[in-house]
Amino acid sequence: MVLTFVGRDETSDIITPWGLIGLVLNDMVLESLIEEAKLESVHMPRYGPTADEVKQLIDAEGRFILEKLETFKSGWDEGLKENGNSDMALDVNVRANFIAKYVRATTEPFLTSRFGEGIIDELFLRFGKKVAKLLEEQKLEYTYLVMFMTKK
Repeated sequence: MVLTFVGRDETSDIITPWGLIGLVLNDMVLESLIEEAKLESVHMPRYGPTADEVKQLIDAEGRFILEKLETFKSGWDEGLKENGNSDMALDVNVRANFIAKYVRATTEPFLTSRFGEGIIDELFLRFGKKVAKLLEEQKLEYTYLVMFMTKK
């Protein structure tokens, strides 16, 4: 069996698009653009395990042998690099807008159902600004775990 999923490495802070959306939503509550009760009613627990945590779980479960486990990283703006562009060649705002668009494409239905259509444009405008600021300071990357297991 081969599995691939988003995890994290042991050393980096956990910064995710969902975490940033949460910060933006909280800011909007503080500005009375969103009702606090609506934000409090949304619970989206997400956890990205480390490679060591996955190894421990597989060993503890006992029915599989972990043949190989590797991690690799992919930038949040990976799709922009397809034309041979590097991180330095692209403007931070272009990269942030790209990230905001694909995160919006995957999260908008959920967010609209919880908060209504009226806040979506503002939410992702703010989200893009937070991403741009972070991109000036660091690389935003996903850590993927890829494992190959056999049944005992």
